[in-house]
Amino acid sequence: MSTVKKIFTLVIVLILLIGSVAISSLNAGSVALNLYWYQFSLPLGFMLLLFASMGLLCGMLLSWLLWTWPANRRKTYWEREYFKLKQLQDEQVETIQEAGSIERALETKSAVKIP
Repeated sequence: MSTVKKIFTLVIVLILLIGSVAISSLNAGSVALNLYWYQFSLPLGFMLLLFASMGLLCGMLLSWLLWTWPANRRKTYWEREYFKLKQLQDEQVETIQEAGSIERALETKSAVKIP
């Protein structure tokens, strides 16, 4: 299964690489981006790919901060609560079993056996 995953990843990367080369070659005109203190002059295709990848990274960061990270924190919290409750239940079951064995031991000792 690992080989299939590697092949699928390689195919996706190749498709993205071919697509990015096509976008860059079809949009070869130069574009200036003025940031007031600095000015970029890059080809339009490269600028499109640069800002698309930056948008993708920002979206992934925001989704991680707003959904994935809090969900993992809640999961960890509930796992700890479950472990605490399970541990408490195990202790209670153990004390009940010990009490039952003590009662049985007392019953056998208190009973008078006539030879």
